[in-house]
Amino acid sequence: MKIGVLTTYFYPFRDGTENQAFYWSSELASRHEVHIFTSDRKDGVIVEKKRELHNGMHIHRYETAFRYRYYLCWNKKMIFDLLKADLDILHVHSIGFPQQDLAVFLLKLLRPKLKIVNFPHGPFLANENKGTHIKILRGVYRFFEKNTVNRLYDGIIDCNGSQKTTWMPLYFPNLEKVFYCPDGIPAERFKKIDKKDFEKKYNLKEKFVIAQLGRLVKYKGQEQVMKALPEIVKKHSEVIFLIMGADRGYKAELEQLARQLNIEKNVIFTGELSYDDVLRGFDCSKVVCLTSQPGTEAFGIVLLEGMARGCVPISTKIGSGSPAVEHEANGFIYDFDDLASLKKYLLKLIENKSLLKEMQIKSIEKAQGFVNENIVWKYLEPKYKELLGLR
Repeated sequence: MKIGVLTTYFYPFRDGTENQAFYWSSELASRHEVHIFTSDRKDGVIVEKKRELHNGMHIHRYETAFRYRYYLCWNKKMIFDLLKADLDILHVHSIGFPQQDLAVFLLKLLRPKLKIVNFPHGPFLANENKGTHIKILRGVYRFFEKNTVNRLYDGIIDCNGSQKTTWMPLYFPNLEKVFYCPDGIPAERFKKIDKKDFEKKYNLKEKFVIAQLGRLVKYKGQEQVMKALPEIVKKHSEVIFLIMGADRGYKAELEQLARQLNIEKNVIFTGELSYDDVLRGFDCSKVVCLTSQPGTEAFGIVLLEGMARGCVPISTKIGSGSPAVEHEANGFIYDFDDLASLKKYLLKLIENKSLLKEMQIKSIEKAQGFVNENIVWKYLEPKYKELLGLR
């Protein structure tokens, strides 16, 4: 198969969508011809190589003529090259991008036999926690997408198994086209690695470490754990909250909160880390938290990353929950801002060593069921073939 991948950002840039597109596309490239169509820049960083063969993928990067925030952008020549590409399958990552919508419309008009699959990723356009003007604009665009472009997709990915009955009906009129394909992590997330230098650098030996991985932005909710900590550290002074991730404008507020709560000694900000150091951070930890606001996460891959290293997950109810977490089986789920429950679950794991050990084992076993190298061949490629009538 000749597979195209349309995504606003891609390697070498890193974030949830970029990473998932990279892992799946790399795996597919081991058996198929894969072409990536993407921007050549992000946050002021411009990639000089506009054409590159990497991990078997043919990457086509296009100069960005303009970009306003995340969704509104235009990349020169991208649509023209897509129309010439003679693809069997086009896999579009995310929804809400006018340029991608135009590309899908033109491709279906001019090449109706082309099969197009959409992976919406984080349902930010379905997030109701926005101001009035954003809700109005989103409502107009939601109506437009549902009644035009989103009718054209041949397949839509539900990555957690619940989106088809929650927010997807707002965007996709043909729900029979929705199929399940879970998010995942690469197999190398389970590799063995030496944590001693990392442990020494941050003084984590003999500490009970609660880890959180993600950009420092308001919706990620890092303050949730911090607000639960004061009463916890009064009983357990060895508890450390390890916050791993690049600052996106929220760090100063979190630091101020730590001072107000008198927990500065129990909170560590590492900044952005290499993937190996992220693994080391999780290896030093007992718990991984995902405390995002409702409607801002589709799956919560960071939970899997922590679970692969033996961390017990505690998560807010992202959508209808992540399939990676079974409440009170391998982890805990709580309502955003229900700090009493968050504190209760943390104390359970801190004070009940046998429960902690049992859940750690179950978490590793659970994470092993969400490996990208298996997901691609179990869920994604078979769906491509089905759409093309190859099986």
